[in-house]
Amino acid sequence: MLLLVEEVIWAGLKALMARLGRLPAVARLEAHIQTLPPWGAALLFLAPGAAMLPFKLMALWAMAQGHFLWGLLVLLAAKLTATALFARIYTLCKPTLMTVPWFVRLHDWINGLKAWAHARLNGWRLWRFSRRIIGRMRAWVTSVLA
Repeated sequence: MLLLVEEVIWAGLKALMARLGRLPAVARLEAHIQTLPPWGAALLFLAPGAAMLPFKLMALWAMAQGHFLWGLLVLLAAKLTATALFARIYTLCKPTLMTVPWFVRLHDWINGLKAWAHARLNGWRLWRFSRRIIGRMRAWVTSVLA
């Protein structure tokens, strides 16, 4: 389910991060990121998940203390932030990362798995209906953030 939600918001977050990339300071940082060697790009690729871990742990702690709504909001904010950062870093670092054999294998495996899952799901009427709804949601998110 989480992958489906990410799929819906990916395009909108990618567009938002591209807009931020037009700011001079961010553009300079992104230009530097694009010159990273493969090991630097790989480390940076993992950074959003690692950076959001403390916030996710704080959210779980808040939920355990009875502050479910607060914890859920922090968890959602951390997930959206990590997804936005990941989308931009992926866009910037993909050419460099595609020179790393383990990344290419992982990338191809994940894309193959996604293709297999989508091929199976496309046979289901409920899935086709859901895809139409997801497409509408994606278009709305993109239009709001663009």
